Amino acid sequence: MILKNSLKLFCLTVLGLFINFSCSDDDLSGELTFESPNINLSIESGEFRIGQTIRVEVSYEASATFREFVVQRGGTIIDRVNYAEGTDGDDTYDLEFLITEDLLGTTQTFTFTVTDSLGETETKIFTAIVSEVTPAFTIEDVEINGTVFKQVTGRINFNETFDKDNLWLLNGEVEVDDITTLTIEAGTTIYAINEDTELNVLIGGTLIAEGTVEDPIIFTSINAAPDQPEDPDNGDWIGVVLRGDDTLGGNSGILTYVRIENGGNGDEALQLRQVGGATVIHYVQIHNSDDTGIRMRGGYVNLKHILVTKPSDRGIRYSDGWEGNGQFWAIITDVDDSIGLNGRDTDESPRISDAVMSNVTVIGPNVVGDGPGDTEGVQVRDGAKGEFYNFIVTGFDNSFRNRSENGDMVIKNSAVFGNGGDGDDDGLHSSVQDDYRDVANNNSEDVIVLTDVFVGVSTINSSDASTLGEFFDAVNFTGAVSPDDDWTLGWTLNFDGTPRE
Repeated sequence: MILKNSLKLFCLTVLGLFINFSCSDDDLSGELTFESPNINLSIESGEFRIGQTIRVEVSYEASATFREFVVQRGGTIIDRVNYAEGTDGDDTYDLEFLITEDLLGTTQTFTFTVTDSLGETETKIFTAIVSEVTPAFTIEDVEINGTVFKQVTGRINFNETFDKDNLWLLNGEVEVDDITTLTIEAGTTIYAINEDTELNVLIGGTLIAEGTVEDPIIFTSINAAPDQPEDPDNGDWIGVVLRGDDTLGGNSGILTYVRIENGGNGDEALQLRQVGGATVIHYVQIHNSDDTGIRMRGGYVNLKHILVTKPSDRGIRYSDGWEGNGQFWAIITDVDDSIGLNGRDTDESPRISDAVMSNVTVIGPNVVGDGPGDTEGVQVRDGAKGEFYNFIVTGFDNSFRNRSENGDMVIKNSAVFGNGGDGDDDGLHSSVQDDYRDVANNNSEDVIVLTDVFVGVSTINSSDASTLGEFFDAVNFTGAVSPDDDWTLGWTLNFDGTPRE
């Protein structure tokens, strides 16, 4: 019996290999079968241009254990991975190669070879043709109802600048390609021709839109342009999309003193998809959106000095594992079935959203509309989480509502008042939490006087926001906009669309 058990163990572990065999007490002559190594590449061979970085993830596996993995550029070995005896037959290798100017007109060939412990090999070849790239976009003068525009179509695959001396018109989906920078000068207005129009900055692309208080950058509908026969309305176009690499250091560009108007057709007016933490989103207003104003889909981007006015659905939404920070946000909605700030993950989310926000003012339809309706100032649901400090929430049916499957929201140093159907209830509601009034959370139900709908702060129960992390400014008040420092003046629109002056 001892001998038979020892032979069984030998059959299961011989040489540490992955094998197919038959082995029993009566038949110890199982046939060993090995599969040859296999290699897969994450991208296909093709044309590339100067400045691009080739990124190839190589995955390889074998039935037997590995002996070595070799990478060649042309006929020269540029890397070799030797494996210790017994290393499992499953691994990956990442190649990054920057295409420099001297490689124009050449063909770069990379060969990947894996060898297993039995001497079996597999080879895959990746070929990069370095060539001049044909422009994939057009810029041409067009005249519409007597007004001349610089119309842009296609995929911007060379660095380009929109200057303030021209009226720019986006037609359809205009993309900004990988390793391409679109720069927009302060004071420039960009119009969208129809409801299918959007500016889509692809992964690796960059949007530099740096306006000023005196000269903000404006994205809006063509109906807001001179001499057009129709008035602008929400949903006239889609909006602006930034896509990132979902890393802390990822950088999709800069948006400062930017106003996005009349967008949201079928999607958010500003979409931040897996945008990295080095991206700058400061001083941005979304006005009159026919959907959610801003949505963070994953990523680590931080947002500061944000104003969302008159969205028809949610003011700001985060999902898909957003792990950023926010400070100085004001959200004002008059829709009777809306949510001011909404965190919501789904089963498909790559991770749990766990964001931190401070100094936020959320104003609902009980203040600017026809009553609170079925509305919620702040809602977290499904798998999302959130930490909320120094908030003011007023004008909703429910001020805060927790419907999350991942435990308690953190709500501290915040003020809720004027919520609920009778106009004077706090409106707190939670499916899983009821500790909002605990003394340790230091929340208040006292009325705070607000002017111009959303301007006003309180120090009665506030905390120093800088204790939350280096992103946060050292202010000690609840609310987003202090009368002593109204950062919305000069470059934004009021709720009714008039300039804030």
